[in-house]
Amino acid sequence: MWYEEFLNKYKAGISHEFLFYFNVRDVVDNYRYIDRYIYEEFIKQRNFSIVAFYDISRGLTFLEPGMEKEFNIITANEAAGIFHAMPSKIFQYIDMALKNTKMALFIDHVDKIIPSGNIGSLSYEERIALIWLSEWSVNTKISAVGSCIFMLSDNLVDVSREILKSSYKVEPILVQLPDVNERRSYIEYLLRDGKVKTNITIDEFAKLSSGLSKKAIKDIKLKAEAEDVPISFEFIKEKKHSVLKKEYGDVLEFIYPEIGFEDIGGMEKAKNYLLKNVIQPIKKGDLRRVPMGILLCGPSGTGKTLLVNALAKASGFNCVKIDMARILGQYVGESERNFKKCLLGAQSQQPVIVFVDEIDTTFRRGDSGDSGVSRNIFSEFLQFTGNTNNRGKVIFIAATNRPDLLDPALKRAGRFDKKIPILLPELEERAEIFRIMIEKYKFETDITDFMPFAEKTDNYTGAEIEIVVRKAYELANEDDTEGTILTSGILEEAIERCRPSTQQVQFMTMLAIEECDDKDLLPDKYKDLCGNTFSQQDFNMYGG
Repeated sequence: MWYEEFLNKYKAGISHEFLFYFNVRDVVDNYRYIDRYIYEEFIKQRNFSIVAFYDISRGLTFLEPGMEKEFNIITANEAAGIFHAMPSKIFQYIDMALKNTKMALFIDHVDKIIPSGNIGSLSYEERIALIWLSEWSVNTKISAVGSCIFMLSDNLVDVSREILKSSYKVEPILVQLPDVNERRSYIEYLLRDGKVKTNITIDEFAKLSSGLSKKAIKDIKLKAEAEDVPISFEFIKEKKHSVLKKEYGDVLEFIYPEIGFEDIGGMEKAKNYLLKNVIQPIKKGDLRRVPMGILLCGPSGTGKTLLVNALAKASGFNCVKIDMARILGQYVGESERNFKKCLLGAQSQQPVIVFVDEIDTTFRRGDSGDSGVSRNIFSEFLQFTGNTNNRGKVIFIAATNRPDLLDPALKRAGRFDKKIPILLPELEERAEIFRIMIEKYKFETDITDFMPFAEKTDNYTGAEIEIVVRKAYELANEDDTEGTILTSGILEEAIERCRPSTQQVQFMTMLAIEECDDKDLLPDKYKDLCGNTFSQQDFNMYGG
């Protein structure tokens, strides 16, 4: 818990100034917000003389009138008429109190007082505030009298990075969203009045509400009560999507899959691996089997994205996609701030699948041409994907048809440590894909055996087979006759008219085989090639 982290650092004498960030507007238990919680659990027991609160909209306020009187005595009443002043005027008097009595100071919305950005871009007021807040963290007199400063911000990256430099002693404390046990306890507390009915169990409610704050969970309960409807899976899903879209929709794409493993043809080895090493272990709580990250390699159109969607449906886990187009901004520091928010948003959904498509073009070290933005984001991504605390909670899955272009730091063990080849479908798999595609679009057909068509579509990807099926439907309806069915003749004609369009299929297949480090994940005909390093001549032969 964040409180335990704070308390340990305080008792160890690491700092007396702390920056709490992220879920700081939520109730900590069933009813207390963070400032009241810290007051009752920490401040009240340690005989602080003054408890004060400051933000630029309300100015300086006090917990009790007697505390305001003591503050005025210490400052010789010089600050009595300027409690609503900006930091440049009021902070010098707060400084006097911090050094002369045991004072607890809460500074809310600190990102509005010392916003992120270059020092040169800060206003006079912001620079003055930054100087005071930085100096307080290393002031021995403040430490000696036992004063404490508690700063609050919704987003750490919105706060000036200067305050977190190693030369100062400000300790950032991440206040996370409630975990499943905290959500369960809070839901029990909310439902005890019996004012709303539920069509699901409390455990199911707790699991479905992952990624939500307690305030958002309470809103779900109140809305169900107001609309006089029971709390159901669909009700929670609708309200949750609305909350998450509002909070993170600017930096994350939320995926709500409608297909499962049974809806995609082939890829049996990959599906079996994901079932046994991702879904089942996480549901059983044995996270040791779960890889830190999974890299799907293979030619375009073989179903890598489809597999991720099916995994999300089969597992029931939340699923988000990192889209750099949403993250990159035009202002200095904006991209880095968006990316940090993106990662926090993804982490808040755990257990969550985080999908990165075409990762070879998404994350690169970059160069000086973009002022270090790519390098900063790449570094942040490396740090996050290598955090072992995320194992089995944040499952990173990336797709690429060019694994050779990935930075080696991404592919090392402990990040994307399982490489699964997603190759061209085999004969039986192609027949299955034909059947699934026709069922997917609800086309009528009198074909019962798709093997003859599978034999005629060697080297076709799943996406190309889908194009053939749609072409067949187009041909079947050329005369605008209703109730047309796809016959063998029509499907054969569609195959004749459609040719494979995926470029460099053999080259991308060789790259995926070379990347694979587990024979069990390769089709039998490729197993002898596992671990091989192909020569440049091999690659040149296939257009590499």
